[in-house]
Amino acid sequence: MDVTPSFASIGALLGVPARANILASLIDGRALTATELAIAAGVSPQTTSSHLAKLVDAGLILAEKHGRH
Repeated sequence: MDVTPSFASIGALLGVPARANILASLIDGRALTATELAIAAGVSPQTTSSHLAKLVDAGLILAEKHGRH
């Protein structure tokens, strides 16, 4: 089974400006909190969480959980 995301699915994911902004904010390798990414993307933390889940599911980013949750 090929786990590499297809170009079409990546294009669909990054066709959403908020997701593209989130990925662009992470491209330099820095770890940012969901709140920092929400500010960078111009969306709510709840919306950011949804976008992050889709990027993780696609294998484009890795998530690390820290803190209370």
